[in-house]
Amino acid sequence: MRNITLWRRIASMLYDSVLIVALLIVMSLPLISFNIQENIILKTTVQIYSYLIIQYFFVWFWVNSSGTLGMKSWKIKIVDINGNKITYRKAILRFNIAIISILIFGIGFILSIFRKDRKCLHDIISKTILIKI
Repeated sequence: MRNITLWRRIASMLYDSVLIVALLIVMSLPLISFNIQENIILKTTVQIYSYLIIQYFFVWFWVNSSGTLGMKSWKIKIVDINGNKITYRKAILRFNIAIISILIFGIGFILSIFRKDRKCLHDIISKTILIKI
């Protein structure tokens, strides 16, 4: 099993971001008629709704396909430390830690540059591995 470099991870994330933007556009179409900017409760609800859509995208693909479409394009597979498919719990934990890592200047991703096994913070905490297929 070969571990994935940070550059391959970023390429996969860029591919997935295009898919996520398209998904968010389609899923937000029913909300167009609302004036979201003037109502803080509605604005917060839409933000949570968007977050859950993005989380569902990643978690569903990680658990059911061992990778997103971007990961498959870059020949990346996600498994647990025993080489099995990951669980929903691990996938949700991994997603949320990855978001925190991105928000803190990408420090959780930069960590992979200095590790021999090339694991990011969310891989370490969720006990998952990205491997090249």
